[in-house]
Amino acid sequence: MSNDDVLRALPRDTPDYHLRQAAHLRVLAENARPAELKARLLEEADRHEELAGEEVEQLNAPAR
Repeated sequence: MSNDDVLRALPRDTPDYHLRQAAHLRVLAENARPAELKARLLEEADRHEELAGEEVEQLNAPAR
């Protein structure tokens, strides 16, 4: 089982999965110690926001 599987609270097909995950990670980062953990959580939050943006682009792309 990978770390991603352990940390995932929602199935990936949940609407707005990546936005929810980013918000969750940012809340965790607010009180995270040490600084390295906080930085890692914020980095993961940024990654999820990027993925959410990519999903929106795909949904808004013209049908082929």
